[in-house]
Amino acid sequence: MRKEIERQIVATEGLKGKSSVSAEFATWRVQTEEILNALFGKDSAEVQEFNAIYYTPVFLTCCMGDEAFEEAFRGGLAEARLLLLSLLEKIRRTG
Repeated sequence: MRKEIERQIVATEGLKGKSSVSAEFATWRVQTEEILNALFGKDSAEVQEFNAIYYTPVFLTCCMGDEAFEEAFRGGLAEARLLLLSLLEKIRRTG
């Protein structure tokens, strides 16, 4: 399963030019959640932490442009990448 997490980490780089509504991102998110469910359990803190990541702005205003959505998406990907890296390290330590 460590290889699967590594693959998902690498895949975040290819998602940077996408959006939170792209098919590629949706596939990546589902695959990542399935991997974490298999490793840690569906109700685990790790899965909950992954699912708590926002890839869109937390609040919306009429003045928001596309940049706000792009920034939120990049921020969410960066947060997910860091989480996956920390979980990979946790697996290596216990493994």
